[in-house]
Amino acid sequence: MIDITETKEVYDPRGMTWDLWCASMASLFSANQLGTVEEARWHEWANGLAGIGRFTGVPDSRSFSTWQDWAFALNNALRR
Repeated sequence: MIDITETKEVYDPRGMTWDLWCASMASLFSANQLGTVEEARWHEWANGLAGIGRFTGVPDSRSFSTWQDWAFALNNALRR
């Protein structure tokens, strides 16, 4: 399993479908048992990831209209 606190590896959502990106991130954070959801429920999934509390600065979904915009903000927060 990847330890993101050491590698800062995240999946860039550009060119990815929600299903692929969500599954990739769920695998990366498999210890937290996020699972996957359909794209229509991306807000719930995003808030679940933000609610883990493992990382500081991870945004919840309220300020974002698309999952891609949220994913970019997430990636930036995780790389800090």
